[in-house]
Amino acid sequence: MSFTRVLAGLVAAGLLFTAAPGSAAGSPRFVGDTGVPLDAPYVPTPQPIVDAMLTAAKVGANDIVYDLGSGDGRLVISAVRDFGAAKGVGVDIDPVRNKEANANAKSAGVADRTSFVEKDVFRFDFSEASVVTIYLLPEMLQKLEPTLGALKPGTRIVCHDFSVPGWEPEKTEKIGTAVIYAYTLPAKKQK
Repeated sequence: MSFTRVLAGLVAAGLLFTAAPGSAAGSPRFVGDTGVPLDAPYVPTPQPIVDAMLTAAKVGANDIVYDLGSGDGRLVISAVRDFGAAKGVGVDIDPVRNKEANANAKSAGVADRTSFVEKDVFRFDFSEASVVTIYLLPEMLQKLEPTLGALKPGTRIVCHDFSVPGWEPEKTEKIGTAVIYAYTLPAKKQK
């Protein structure tokens, strides 16, 4: 991935922060009244990319799918509703997105097999996952890399737009301007 593409993605993402009530548009949101900034902007993943990510992960009936930075829950909901996953869990630090995700799961009729947890992905145990989906910024993937690498062998990880630093994807798929990176643990390290 070129430096220009990464820089353009970061600039675009920085412009898409959701403004909190009473804050200037474009400024970062904070978690409740804690003063803790959200680590990444909320940028919804288009449904064709959601479908491609879940297809690349080969999601099926025995899978437990975790989406890190789950936003409005569309990936978790699709994993359960459209791909038949046994369970889907979304992890997002933003209470507004989690509330929206729970409402969306209820509307989709999958609230009994999905849950949305208001937690920091860096302090959350997602080791039960058989599939992990991620749409986070490169510095966050760098920070998550040791945790991802410690997941059980056979776990599938699929990233949207940014690859796990130092890992060689077994599959890369371009969809429009988006890129999907798929891995199965143990992941091959780049040489």
